Amino acid sequence: MDLLILDISLILFVIGNLLGLEYSYRKYPYPYNIKRVDPLALALGILGGIVVNFNLPLGSLLLAFPLGMRSGYGRVEFLIGLALAFTLWVLL
Repeated sequence: MDLLILDISLILFVIGNLLGLEYSYRKYPYPYNIKRVDPLALALGILGGIVVNFNLPLGSLLLAFPLGMRSGYGRVEFLIGLALAFTLWVLL
C-alpha cells in the first residue's frame, strides 16, 4: 500500500477522533454513559466498517468518530463497526 495513503488515513483518523470528541461534549453534558446507543455514531461506525475495506482514508475517518467520543460513549458503536469491518474483510 502506498505510504501517502497510510499518512492520509492516519491524519483522517485523528480528525475523526477530534470530531467525535467535540460531538460527544456538545451532545452529552453528563460525564457518565446513559445506557443508550447514539444513532449518528452507530451509523458512522457501520458505514465506516463497510467503507474501510474499499477506501481506507474515508473508512478510518468514519470509524474514528465513535472511537473518539468521550469516555463511556461510542464504544458499542465502534465495536459494531469494527466487527463489521473484520467480517467483510474475511468474506472478501
